[in-house]
Amino acid sequence: MNISFHTGKSAMIAQAKALNVYGNNIANVNTVGYQQLRPDFADCLYETERATEEDWQTGHGTYVQKTDLMFSESHFQWTDRMLDFAVAGEGFFAVEDRYGDVNYTRDGAFGMTQAENGDWYLVSGNGEYVLDYNKERIIVPFEEDGTEADWGALNQMVGVFEFPNPYGLDAMGSNRYVENGKSGAAVANENAVKLQGTLVVSNVDLATQMVKLIETQRAYQISSRVVTTSDEFARIANNLR
Repeated sequence: MNISFHTGKSAMIAQAKALNVYGNNIANVNTVGYQQLRPDFADCLYETERATEEDWQTGHGTYVQKTDLMFSESHFQWTDRMLDFAVAGEGFFAVEDRYGDVNYTRDGAFGMTQAENGDWYLVSGNGEYVLDYNKERIIVPFEEDGTEADWGALNQMVGVFEFPNPYGLDAMGSNRYVENGKSGAAVANENAVKLQGTLVVSNVDLATQMVKLIETQRAYQISSRVVTTSDEFARIANNLR
């Protein structure tokens, strides 16, 4: 009975974590460049009930061992805004945060900011500097008359980077990812296809996430029933005379 109680408890904890993941996916259904996450479950330890019956094993529930980034195909949204960029494929834009660290993003909704020397820099929606293929800040080029930006030249300057294993990237929030030992180092891809005046929308399939949300909710409810039933059995056993 103690085993069933703790098994139900571990299942409730795991399903609650999964519910958070699916809820976060649904919340970001309209977030530009968002890549959905998937909880990865694993079963807990097993024990042999009797030494004379080695094939009689009892498990101890489940847990969420990790969450997987899902870089599935999404679609593009035409904005007709020349500061919006999208990468066709698994590439990322590089941005420099306020601490000087380089992060990577699929969110290409960029803007411009003017420095004290009068130059205009390409920045992200959070004000981070967008980087070129050499990971240098991008100064927005202008036409000879200085009245309008040279959008074609700007397109060529925006850097696109790829990873040996993008599924190993660490998600940092604000549509940002950082490289690590699992993802491998970022590699510049100057042949990547960049779409200007276009954004990559979230790859969240709302219908699928709603099904997962309901499935997880039902699993949580049933697991809580296991805990309640186990507790009732323990109470009955303790009251036996």
